[in-house]
Amino acid sequence: MAELQRELGSVGLTGSVLRGLAAAAVARLDGAAHAAAPSWATDVTTRLDQGGLDAGDLPSLVRLLATTGQHRLLARTGVRFPAYALTDDVAGARVGPPGPRLPVRPRAAGSWEVLGRRLGFPIGVPACPMTGTAAWVQYLAGNGFDLLTYKTVRSREHAANPFPNWAFVPGVREPFGPGAPPVVTSEPSDWVTPGDPAVTSTNSFGVPSPDPAVWTEDVAAAVRCLADDQLLLVSVLGEDDDDGPAQLQAIADDFARTARLAEAAGAPVVELNLSCPNTLGSGGGVRPPICLDPELTTAIVETTRRALSSSTGLVAKLSWLDGPALAGLLPRIAPHLDGVAAINTVQCAVQRADGTPTFPGRPLAGVSGRAVRDLALEFTARLLELRAAGGHRFDVLAMGGVTDPASAAALLELGAAGVQSATGAWADPYLARACVEELA
Repeated sequence: MAELQRELGSVGLTGSVLRGLAAAAVARLDGAAHAAAPSWATDVTTRLDQGGLDAGDLPSLVRLLATTGQHRLLARTGVRFPAYALTDDVAGARVGPPGPRLPVRPRAAGSWEVLGRRLGFPIGVPACPMTGTAAWVQYLAGNGFDLLTYKTVRSREHAANPFPNWAFVPGVREPFGPGAPPVVTSEPSDWVTPGDPAVTSTNSFGVPSPDPAVWTEDVAAAVRCLADDQLLLVSVLGEDDDDGPAQLQAIADDFARTARLAEAAGAPVVELNLSCPNTLGSGGGVRPPICLDPELTTAIVETTRRALSSSTGLVAKLSWLDGPALAGLLPRIAPHLDGVAAINTVQCAVQRADGTPTFPGRPLAGVSGRAVRDLALEFTARLLELRAAGGHRFDVLAMGGVTDPASAAALLELGAAGVQSATGAWADPYLARACVEELA
């Protein structure tokens, strides 16, 4: 706390200045023309001006500085804060991670085999906004995440959904129960204390992608920045020309074409994004995950496998599927795969307290973190049972609700070869270190 206060003083960030910055940041996040500083910001900035801050104010001060974009200042003090800035749009986030960074990469004494490679520890980050550039990949690898998936890339440039794109869901602290997911309430300026294992988040990024000339060069740089005991998968998504009904083989061919570009850039493993719940169709509606269509999914997997070298690994990323859907799909695609990754976010109606969409114009969004933990456990167990029953040999990369060492251990103990975390790694950039220390 003392170091933070010294840093604030050295750059002239008084309580009154921070109150003004907080009001502007909340107005931008929540889409308001004007906003007063929220009460939590007013309380901590008043005490800052009065010189009365103590250790109990640290969570509020971290929230204040993160919300107002003071990430570099926070990083200099070594305190924990969310790795992806709430105030950044997608273009801003591509500049690079704000921190925090560990001085030394956490390492386990042994190693684990995942997709035919030996990894330092089998925890990582799936395809998400935190894995969209080599700078982000290098940052996460330095913090101990050894199993990383480069954010989904495409055969042509696509823009992201409008800002805001990612928000905390403080009102959901327990896993969803059975049945249809509930309506979720979230304000873009909401907050969950970094390191809280009950963290849930919601996002609506769409599937943005730079032009292939840009991302292939960056993928090559990302591969080069990893250590020998770390692994980068590259997520790809194919499409047709979006003019008229979807053309099955055209989509499969575009998946294969994009996968070959990733392979040529140096990707040792390609992941097929068959699971995204946030892809917009030409009419503006949200398309269902591809893996709900077994014919299309099978064509994509078979076409891509034929297009790649036998030395390049192939992973299919699935969303949550019910029993009959998974049992019907898996035997058709498993013979062609080195791995299956699951689950993606769960699509929900996400709204603000006033009933309007959290992400303007997009009433549906993906929800992840603690909310989907039980769905991930249940799906992983079914996937492993079907693998054993069918005599298949693919690895399982499990994700969904990995927010602390206990939730990572639960999936590994089921038989997953590795685990990945997006919400958990966002809210706690030191999550991998905790897992190495407690589980290795």
